[in-house]
Amino acid sequence: MEFITEKEVVDFIKKEFPQIENVPVTSSFTQNGLLSSMELVNMVLDLEAEFDVMFDLEEIDLSEFDSPIKIAETINNLKGANDFTIRRLIDEIFKDKDTEEALTFDDKTYTYGELDKKVKGLASGFISEGIKKGTHVIIILENCEEYILSYLALFYIGAIPIPINTRWNIEEVQRVIADSDSEYIITGLREGKLTLDEIKKSLGKNNIHISKIIVCGEEIPGETVSFNELFVDTEPRLENINGEDEAMISYTSGTTGVPKGVILKQNSISKISLYTARVWADCEDKPFSIAPLYSAQGFLSMLINLAVGNKFKMISSFNTNDILKEISKGDETIFHTQPTMWTMLLNSRAITFANFTGLKKIVVSGSLCSPELARRIEERLNIKLLNAYGLIEGTSVATMTRYNDSADVRYNTVGRPVPGVEIKIVDKNRNVVPHGEIGELAIKGYIMGGYYKKPEKTKEVIDEEGWLYTGDLARYYDTENISIVGRCKDMVIRGGYNVYPSDIEEILLRIPEVQTAAVVGRKHDVLGEELIAFVVLRAGERLKKTDVSSFLFNNLANYKQPDHIYFISDMPSILAGKIDKKVLSDWAENGIPEDKQMFFS
Repeated sequence: MEFITEKEVVDFIKKEFPQIENVPVTSSFTQNGLLSSMELVNMVLDLEAEFDVMFDLEEIDLSEFDSPIKIAETINNLKGANDFTIRRLIDEIFKDKDTEEALTFDDKTYTYGELDKKVKGLASGFISEGIKKGTHVIIILENCEEYILSYLALFYIGAIPIPINTRWNIEEVQRVIADSDSEYIITGLREGKLTLDEIKKSLGKNNIHISKIIVCGEEIPGETVSFNELFVDTEPRLENINGEDEAMISYTSGTTGVPKGVILKQNSISKISLYTARVWADCEDKPFSIAPLYSAQGFLSMLINLAVGNKFKMISSFNTNDILKEISKGDETIFHTQPTMWTMLLNSRAITFANFTGLKKIVVSGSLCSPELARRIEERLNIKLLNAYGLIEGTSVATMTRYNDSADVRYNTVGRPVPGVEIKIVDKNRNVVPHGEIGELAIKGYIMGGYYKKPEKTKEVIDEEGWLYTGDLARYYDTENISIVGRCKDMVIRGGYNVYPSDIEEILLRIPEVQTAAVVGRKHDVLGEELIAFVVLRAGERLKKTDVSSFLFNNLANYKQPDHIYFISDMPSILAGKIDKKVLSDWAENGIPEDKQMFFS
């Protein structure tokens, strides 16, 4: 499918209405006084010829054409985007490119034809083992080629992959397996901190029945099935799937309680993949991703980068030296990663010897990228950065900057919505706040089908009109682009003032010796809450707390000054490298573990 972005629509409008100097992307033509209702009607007629579509003029709703982003969504849906499935996406990715290189994992390369044969052969093997449309399949793997093949084959069948973070402990894994009603597990003998032996013991101890365990590596006769022996040289016999069908269940990190299974739909994943592929890369690009495949950032970057239509590279290592070595080869043009990894890369001694001349673009997503970090990335690599925001409940991507945005927008915002997504910023009563004020961000569009088996939890975050309340605090930075201020639960009320930890963290990151920083609140008898700052220094650096306090005093309002500053060896993290503020809050209340404390005279 030829997916339309707002760029094509903006170019069309500039041609049709040359008197409009600046075409707004997300805001209303009519409310801004740029077009009259009659001009809007005439434009709709011209859109039919421009984009080869036909609208039902008797049932037309002009509100669907009142901004470029709405026009793009309307045209895409008319072309059949809502009926798009991941199976169809995979077929289009593989179509007519048999001999072209598609994927390299570490040192192994597949052409599109070879990958197509592998995926369909594995799908046939899965089906022969009893996996069919709607079957729930747990995946417990580190990044590997088997992970990619499993995802694609399960999606192709219409089965439901359920990825598990290999950094979870066995109790968390057991809870997710039980909650998800999974019938199959794909894993290895050891994946991260998890072993097949302890997984089997936990299943038996908790009376959890699994039909089959598929093992990548050495199988256990009579107990497991070998992944490598599943491939069948026949076309899979498939059941029909449609755009509204469930595609996968991705469990939240569980830092605020028991992990919840987020149901993602076929059309949401395929539309996000197609749209984002059009924005961040083109057919000349060679993408490179190190995102963990168990995260939304990982599995979507896989689909997005394959949808670009050129060679896609992944490596199994998360070691900074290995990543910098790969980039220095100059083989890849676009690099997809998360802010935490960039913090590590920029502070690695090996970066001095790295060569970034092959890279043309950087995509940063997965967690909030601060303005200071965005600036440091661009200055070090001398290329533009695309900053994306999303959450798994919103199918991972909701807003993003564009490469032609100004540095001010790229550094200080997460951009504007993608076609198919609406946003609003609301107060605690869910009423829209005045433009520019801080409130909770709500999104509408590619939202989850709900939390698996948790209708009441679903109703807490999705209202009757289909708005998903993200729990993130945001504000409009300008007329169209938004900035994320932090999490609602992270806001600290100190002495009657609302303090957003990101404001303090951003200033802390400007200190040359600081690698990363995080701020949380702690209960206080007089102030209500006090501010606790945790700081990790760059390797080999030393700093006094008085130096940090002095810098903050000169750059922050007095009510934002941290009451206590602690140096620690490293930040606790969760899924996709996000800082685990639940752990930091515990350290603030109950003390920092001895092995994490750092003292400087």
